[in-house]
Amino acid sequence: MDEDHLQAIAARDQLWSSLRVLRAEIERIAAGDFTEDDSPRQREVVQLLARIVVAELQFRDEHAESD
Repeated sequence: MDEDHLQAIAARDQLWSSLRVLRAEIERIAAGDFTEDDSPRQREVVQLLARIVVAELQFRDEHAESD
């Protein structure tokens, strides 16, 4: 593995590990428990999840080509 690949893996691992502190909120959203006022915090969590999913999909696309 080259240096760029190792850095990409490390960044990916950091993103996923950062979700641990948000697990309770993520589980509530996953269960459909949304606040009625569409709170800024809830929007931030959903946006963060979307960014991580996009980064994961991009990572998989880039590394599927090299496999």
